[in-house]
Amino acid sequence: MTAYRAAAPHRPVADYGRRFDGQPVVHCPDCHWAQALDKNLHEGPYGLIYWHRDHPDDAVDHLAALPNHLAIPAYVRWVAQGHWLAIEDQRSEGPGILFGTECLEIFQSVSADGGLERAVFAYTQQRCVFPSTARAGIEDAAVGLFRTGLLRPAPDLQ
Repeated sequence: MTAYRAAAPHRPVADYGRRFDGQPVVHCPDCHWAQALDKNLHEGPYGLIYWHRDHPDDAVDHLAALPNHLAIPAYVRWVAQGHWLAIEDQRSEGPGILFGTECLEIFQSVSADGGLERAVFAYTQQRCVFPSTARAGIEDAAVGLFRTGLLRPAPDLQ
């Protein structure tokens, strides 16, 4: 284990003094990788820390501003949890967790075109709310998904 740590080009750490939405931040001082740690999704920082050491080129600053176009990372998987559909982050050993319908709408919208417009439209229709209210709810949920690493910036769609 010591030899592995000495050979690792990156030294990611959990920073319990720095928080996002009450959750500690995991980051790498050797690059720009950072994200919020979700206690229900990640079950501790070590899975994410080891994942970043093994994949230093896949470094995304999830604490930056939400980009215009998003993508679902390859490590995010849909899993069956009873009769429900849950999301699992395969970088860590945490179980899959259930999300609300707005998160499902976000994943469908991002899968279709990288944007949130379809999710806003679906949320507006489903909840019978004004588009501005729907946009605020969808963007708030998307920021949470982005901060915890379940969404990432999309490659250029042009």
